[in-house]
Amino acid sequence: MAKQRGIQLISGLMIFLSFLTGCFFKSELNVDPLDPQYFPSYTISAGDTATPFQAVSNTPMVKPPTSTTTPTFTPTATDTPLPTDTPAPTPTPAWVSLPAGHVQAPILLYHHISNDGYGNRYYVSVDDFRAQMETLRNLGYTAITITNLAEVLLNGGELPPRPVVITFDDGNLDVYENAFPIMRELGLVGTNYIVANRLEAKNFINPDQLREMGDAGWELGSHSMDHTDLTTDYSIANYEIRQSMLVLEEATGEPVSTFAYPYGKTDEFVSTKVSQYGYRAGMGLGLGTDHYQGTLFYLSRIEIQGDYDLSRFATLLPWSDQ
Repeated sequence: MAKQRGIQLISGLMIFLSFLTGCFFKSELNVDPLDPQYFPSYTISAGDTATPFQAVSNTPMVKPPTSTTTPTFTPTATDTPLPTDTPAPTPTPAWVSLPAGHVQAPILLYHHISNDGYGNRYYVSVDDFRAQMETLRNLGYTAITITNLAEVLLNGGELPPRPVVITFDDGNLDVYENAFPIMRELGLVGTNYIVANRLEAKNFINPDQLREMGDAGWELGSHSMDHTDLTTDYSIANYEIRQSMLVLEEATGEPVSTFAYPYGKTDEFVSTKVSQYGYRAGMGLGLGTDHYQGTLFYLSRIEIQGDYDLSRFATLLPWSDQ
């Protein structure tokens, strides 16, 4: 009996304690223990050994992707360029084969190309010079060098149908400043005959400029050391003829193979020395345009003077009928 009463007492005590505990949790938490928002469920895949809490802590938080609007492009009409007329290039005449012994070609001689010497025969204005060069081109002339001409005279070879040689004496700076750009524009080359002792003088072409012209196809020749009449003193022949070649080649790195006689004056002795010192041709004065092996050391050059108009200029040229 006493044992039964003890069991009843214990049971009653446990019921009382359960009642008190339920009241406590309800008042402290004030939540529904079965509400799923407080106790989320976790799904662990097969083979996953992580606990639910480990799975959450090891999973990076990823923001849900936001929709990105793909830009659309609306094609716009573009203007179709209209075809433009392209001028037809001037055809380059085919060179022709010539036998040795004779070449027909005007060799022109200029000194200054400048507007500063009005009335001086040695000064051709810039506009007149351009007009003369354009006339040559329009008449079908092709500029060659003296070396080209001399080679064909001696050995035969090819030249354009209408060759012309354009030379400049003394080495005046205005040739570089004015003639060179015009001729380069028109596709023409020339030959400079330089007085060697004037290479570094004021208003004369310097070695760098001569190299630039050489790179553009121009040729370099000697016009002596001091522009002295060589027929008056044979003792200076070596200095004026041979030394000038060496000085010019050393200063510019350009080959020097032709010689222009100062004042166009020579004789048998001087011309022989020019040949012996290694030059291939000598340049003189005259109106002829026919050149032969026998005139190789006195090739006729036509001096173009400052007062020549285009009509006069054209009369100095063969093949001026077009």
